[in-house]
Amino acid sequence: MKNNSAAFATSTSSFEAGAIPISESQGVQIKTLAPTKSEADHEIKLEGAFNVRDLGGFVTKDGRRIKDHLLLRSARLNHLTKNDIQVLTHQYNVGIDFDLRRPQEVAEAPDMKMPGVKYINDSVDTDESFHYHINDHNNRKHYRSYISNQRAREAYHDLFMTLLNANDKAVLWHCASGKDRTGLGGALIMYVLGVDMATIFDDYDASNDFLRAHNMKRLEALKTAGASRDELELARVDGGVDRSYLHAAFDEVKKEFGSIDAYLVNGLRISKRQQRKLRKQYLI
Repeated sequence: MKNNSAAFATSTSSFEAGAIPISESQGVQIKTLAPTKSEADHEIKLEGAFNVRDLGGFVTKDGRRIKDHLLLRSARLNHLTKNDIQVLTHQYNVGIDFDLRRPQEVAEAPDMKMPGVKYINDSVDTDESFHYHINDHNNRKHYRSYISNQRAREAYHDLFMTLLNANDKAVLWHCASGKDRTGLGGALIMYVLGVDMATIFDDYDASNDFLRAHNMKRLEALKTAGASRDELELARVDGGVDRSYLHAAFDEVKKEFGSIDAYLVNGLRISKRQQRKLRKQYLI
């Protein structure tokens, strides 16, 4: 998320810890299923990129598992090394780099080109929705815009269509830090594939762990530059995620569409048939 002010204000979450703002009629399970590997084992360790993960290995509610090396999420890719590109294109068979950032962000930090990889820039945000004062309250408001804005719905629709037409190549989707726009995209994909809600929230929250080292360096640099306490706190909020942000997005889904299932069909225009195809394509 981008800040355009040094102002900072805290706000308490309107959600209770662990609450899932989704209709019980959806039959959502909130019990975390036993994973085939730990959250840390989903990480793809690269030299020039951070918060890079493979969704392969997550177990679904019906006991199936997401295939390895097909669904990758990450932060920006503007500092990939030659070795990183080799890992992504050869070891992980990446065929599509799906960039959710705004064109201005792309111009400022363009992705490194990867041979044989199709690049798609499909922004979730408009200029109007992207600029705001960073604090917990506004971050939740921003997540609601991911549901309410037509531009965001088109971007996530296009991401799902890209997954449907990937032809056995891995799709890597990302934004700037791989936590907000990327995080919601990952949550929606995992939901369609049948992963339980508790696991979806755990994976979303894991960005805090994968970004910790990067954020510590950022905070140390700000301290060295003489940043104020408020500026440091603002950077801390901007550098991580809070479960209430994702709750806010799902709360907006319920408000506008009634359920996640209705949002997928009527908001993102992903038909039930296409969802079944995705499960057939990405689960074993």
